[in-house]
Amino acid sequence: MRRVGLVTIGQSPRDDVVPEIRRYLPPGVEILEAGVLDGLSPEEIAAHAPASPERTLVTRLRDGREVVVDAEFVHRRLQVAVEELAKEVELIGLLCSGKFPKLASPVPLLVPHELLRGFFSALVLPGPLGVLVPSPQQVTPTERESRDWGVGAVVRALSPYREDAQTALEETAYILRQRGVAAVLLNCFGYGEELKQSLSRSLERPAIAIRSLFARALAELL
Repeated sequence: MRRVGLVTIGQSPRDDVVPEIRRYLPPGVEILEAGVLDGLSPEEIAAHAPASPERTLVTRLRDGREVVVDAEFVHRRLQVAVEELAKEVELIGLLCSGKFPKLASPVPLLVPHELLRGFFSALVLPGPLGVLVPSPQQVTPTERESRDWGVGAVVRALSPYREDAQTALEETAYILRQRGVAAVLLNCFGYGEELKQSLSRSLERPAIAIRSLFARALAELL
């Protein structure tokens, strides 16, 4: 039996994400989860709010609550989580599409941010790319990064963890449609299949979710 490790920047288990990823993987694969914020109290987590918009990461706690944390704080704990999980698995995937300094791993490690950069460098679109991010603080950094990739982007903020996410999606889809996007990227692991399909139907354009793109790449490695 093959063992795959999945590391969230929030708290594990990610029962809102992992079951969907599992559907893409071969039968018999065992998944072990770890969370960067596992074992921390709400007060300890709150002490590490983002120091700048560029360092803003949005994730989920075990109880389903949204939390915003600093990328540098996450990176330090993320390296430790990868090293510990690597003792038990043959392959590790990171459940976050944020940009981090290079991580070391004794087993293969799939980093979504690099997966996205390669994917969109290889894709020529006839119009701008719509991008959904969880926090308004991430809009400007994402626009800047998209330009660095050679991609014109229309970036909108919509948290997948808010209760009215499906309703708020209608307004977001209207704006993206008015801006003439050729496709839309759901750039957070919190965006699920239902939201992806709703957005694609509303826009009549491809909706690309980092969650399913990552899962397919993970399956290739297995």
